[in-house]
Amino acid sequence: MNTSLFWISRLGFSRWLRLVLCAALVSAVIPAAHAEQNPYTMIEGVSQKLLGVIRTNAQYANSDPQRYYSAVEGVLNPVVDFDFIARGVMGRYAKQATATQRSRFTSTFRRDLVATFARGVANFGDLDVKVVNPGTMPSGNRVNVLQEVRSKEGITKVSYTLVRNRAGQWKLINVILNGVNLGKTFRSQFSQSMQTYGDLDKVISNWSAGEDVVDKVS
Repeated sequence: MNTSLFWISRLGFSRWLRLVLCAALVSAVIPAAHAEQNPYTMIEGVSQKLLGVIRTNAQYANSDPQRYYSAVEGVLNPVVDFDFIARGVMGRYAKQATATQRSRFTSTFRRDLVATFARGVANFGDLDVKVVNPGTMPSGNRVNVLQEVRSKEGITKVSYTLVRNRAGQWKLINVILNGVNLGKTFRSQFSQSMQTYGDLDKVISNWSAGEDVVDKVS
């Protein structure tokens, strides 16, 4: 059994997906990533900020979930390139979609992903994360940053893909957990949904990353 399947079978996919989302987005709490900022330092430094937000707001997860989701979304929006990720998830269907459909899917994808992530990490305030072999400031506009996530289940290695946009900000666009590419997983889900529904509007209306991916893999 390869490493990816071992972790999925050991944790159960639902638990695994939550850990992926937590690890992938745990670095995404920073008001603005400046051009001078080292992406390795950014990921290392902001992890505790997100964990702090979880500790402070997770109490509303059941009593006022929208308040909790909004608090999480507020710290993710500045650094996660949801537009880029959503286009990638749509794949070849993005060219077939209208501007309105692409916008709708981006909004739906962001809302669903944030809610799934927020629910999954409500009890993860004690996670320990550490960047492995941090490097110097990249000369290019794309970098992969490797991080270790320590939990009760052990150590999981996660690779983040970040790109620097025209404004000089580093944006998170993908995550790979032990060889499992989350972006490709969601793109495959979107493609299968298109085969099922045969209609972009229906796929967008019925999109649920947290549930559909679990059903597909488990």
